[in-house]
Amino acid sequence: MTQRRPGLTRQFLASLTAPVMAAVAALGLAADASAQLRVVNYNGAKFIGNSAAIRSVLAETAFDDKPGFAVAPAIIAFQEVPQSSLTTLAGHMTAAFPGVPYARATYTTASGEDGAGGAQCVYYRTDLLSEVVASHVDISTGASRNTDRWLFQLVGYSSTAARFYLYSSHLKASNTSADASERNSGAIAIRNNADALGANQHIIYLGDYNLYTNTEAAYVTMTAAGNGRAFDPIGGSDWTGSGNALKHTQSPRDITADGLVGGAMDDRFDFQLSSSEFQDSDGLSIIAGTYRAFGNDGQHYNLAINAGNNFYFPGNVARSNALADALFAASDHIPLIVDYRVPGILSANMQSTFGQVIVGASVVIPVQVSNAANVVAAAGAAPLSVTVTGSNGLFGTQTVTAALAPGSTTVNLALGTSTPGAVSGLASISSPSEGVQNATTSRTVTGTVLAHARPSWSGKSVVTTRTVSTKTAPDSGVVEIPVSLHNFGYSSLQARLDCFGASGLSSPFSVIDAVETNVAATPTTLRFGFNSNGRAPGVYEATATIAVGDEDLPGGTDSTLTLNFSVTVSGAGIPGDLDGNGVVNGADLAILLGAWGTAGPGDLNNDGVVNGADLAVLLGNWG
Repeated sequence: MTQRRPGLTRQFLASLTAPVMAAVAALGLAADASAQLRVVNYNGAKFIGNSAAIRSVLAETAFDDKPGFAVAPAIIAFQEVPQSSLTTLAGHMTAAFPGVPYARATYTTASGEDGAGGAQCVYYRTDLLSEVVASHVDISTGASRNTDRWLFQLVGYSSTAARFYLYSSHLKASNTSADASERNSGAIAIRNNADALGANQHIIYLGDYNLYTNTEAAYVTMTAAGNGRAFDPIGGSDWTGSGNALKHTQSPRDITADGLVGGAMDDRFDFQLSSSEFQDSDGLSIIAGTYRAFGNDGQHYNLAINAGNNFYFPGNVARSNALADALFAASDHIPLIVDYRVPGILSANMQSTFGQVIVGASVVIPVQVSNAANVVAAAGAAPLSVTVTGSNGLFGTQTVTAALAPGSTTVNLALGTSTPGAVSGLASISSPSEGVQNATTSRTVTGTVLAHARPSWSGKSVVTTRTVSTKTAPDSGVVEIPVSLHNFGYSSLQARLDCFGASGLSSPFSVIDAVETNVAATPTTLRFGFNSNGRAPGVYEATATIAVGDEDLPGGTDSTLTLNFSVTVSGAGIPGDLDGNGVVNGADLAILLGAWGTAGPGDLNNDGVVNGADLAVLLGNWG
């Protein structure tokens, strides 16, 4: 026969909890505000077991990483809690979970309930849940005991789909037909109450049901069709015999002593069932594969849980053995643990402005959506379906599954840029997922769509080709030729104009300055040159291509203007060109008038005096 490990002395039991308490302090459970839900139910056998062992078992429920993650329970539902043991239980909770904000939910006990083992008692984390006290009820379910019903709301969620009912029961024990009948009467009372809540309710049924087979009437009643139908996460097939050892919860002991019942691990008395709303993977829902009898490795059928080695924690026999020893000494049941996912929390981010763009620009406005549910593992958050739709200048619609924060999923909306004007685009963001927080929200992006710049040689109309003519005397050096460049019709809804330079000119023509930026309402001046030195009289022509375009903004386009030059280099001189610049104009007239009546400059007919005859010659060659 397999023997229990030796050494279960009071001194050894007292030492069980020390390593666990140290781990709790080191890992900082108080800082763990993860919203995903771990629900534990445990028949504490009136807490007459070893106190150190009880605290060790409770503390280890927070570190049970069998599903790949560990989290302090959101709810621990106890059976067999006499009123006289409330203070003891409170001490166990404080010691097992230092710093974790647990509160006791509404506790009631009926006359005679203490004598029948005790009432139902629930502790819940106040950072994750709040109790809707008005919804608490007691339901008489036989054996002088009541089933309690509580209603809990997820903290941080406002939807009624983010709340759930919890029924904790301790049905009639023993295996006579009368006992089974009384259990079924209790199950009928539970179902009548749950069915009256209406359809589509989130309900967890847990506790010590004392059921022997899956064909027993009480089990059939609980799983029958109706509003409050209970589903068994590990299926409704037979749970008896060694082949179903993993499902068993009673008894971890092979001896009856100190008020705790023996009999070894061969019964599935403890259950955690749930309604259909917990089965759909939407919103509040069970995480598949997390239903487990805590400390049961499936290798202790009809044995004490700590007979030989225990292998509950894969690869860690020492840890498994320590837990098994604590379970043996704490109670004549072992806890059930089930993990549940929580609804998503919709979070969205979009830039507030796109600035300025130009008509025809291809602009994408990204919207980042994420699921901000605060969980320790991705499995703890229900999938969050999100639809993003653009309007008021934003276009497109897309439905995605939002990544869990801090990650995000991007939806790209197109910005409409066909018409100039101010834009205040709207992204409408919504989720149909069950119980989601922030189910609808929106984000706005503002900016301006500009018309293209309109390059022109004229301020009166769009002129893209111009001929510039001038005259110069030979050997006058480099003659500068200024040309005005306009952004025709400029307004605040038009892009500014850039000039990138000129090409196509060669000696004697040159570019002095043909690079200008941000031309708005005021025209700019481009400067070219003609080198007259050594040039024979005649007409010199050239054509320049001027590269222009919109200012540097999305959607900007480039184009060209044409500028023709015609420069006349005078021959022996033009009568009346007194300053020798190749043209007769006001400067020459001033020279002539300054010498009026003398023989000085301006004596164009060489008669020895500047007079009206010379003025007639000058005016005859004007321009």
